[in-house]
Amino acid sequence: MFDSLSGMGHVSHSAETKAPIEVAFEYCSDYKNVPKWMFGVKEFVPVTELTRGVGAAFDTGINLGPTTLHVRIETTRFEENSFISLHTVKGIEATTTWNFEAVDDETTKINAVVDYKVGGGFAGKALDRVIQAVVGPAIRHVDKHLREQIVKHYATKK
Repeated sequence: MFDSLSGMGHVSHSAETKAPIEVAFEYCSDYKNVPKWMFGVKEFVPVTELTRGVGAAFDTGINLGPTTLHVRIETTRFEENSFISLHTVKGIEATTTWNFEAVDDETTKINAVVDYKVGGGFAGKALDRVIQAVVGPAIRHVDKHLREQIVKHYATKK
């Protein structure tokens, strides 16, 4: 969903994976795993000594078809086995939140929300068209790959 008057975009998605909440959260909160499941991310590089928790910051490039967004993100909220929030501190303005809920002992529901803002003018509108064109494929990619990777990770822990 995008509001062209305000330049604000909002994307949300929920999915369940067959792994306990502790395992799903552990996998998602390990920065080394991000390129394995996040659409368009080829590297996710720590820029602070802290690599997990509030204050951890990362540089990344997100390939969106014909353009690459270079961003620095910082973890602004981190609650073990429950919640992660990331906010850009350099690049396109965006906040991403991941909320983890135990469905049962072997299943976790992951809710993801991305709110972003592109600049005005021609460049902002062009960038938003690119973002909107890849939102659907990106959600399907993350949904499939994240669930697969978590299940694989869980299998190694059994």
